[in-house]
Amino acid sequence: LSPREREILALIGDGLTNREIGKRLYLSEKTIKNHISRLLAKLGVQRRVQAAVLASHLEQPETDDRPTN
Repeated sequence: LSPREREILALIGDGLTNREIGKRLYLSEKTIKNHISRLLAKLGVQRRVQAAVLASHLEQPETDDRPTN
């Protein structure tokens, strides 16, 4: 994803609407819709809620499941 698409994905994950994202980034709602369409295609998902779930997984710190000695 482009840096802008990653930024929008994070805002989707925060629960913002297209209009709210547009206001925050000083972009039109139509531009936001275009960005979201491209990022959904790149992620291979059909709905923004699926993208939001992916965003939440990307924000979680990686954990090491191996036992420590």
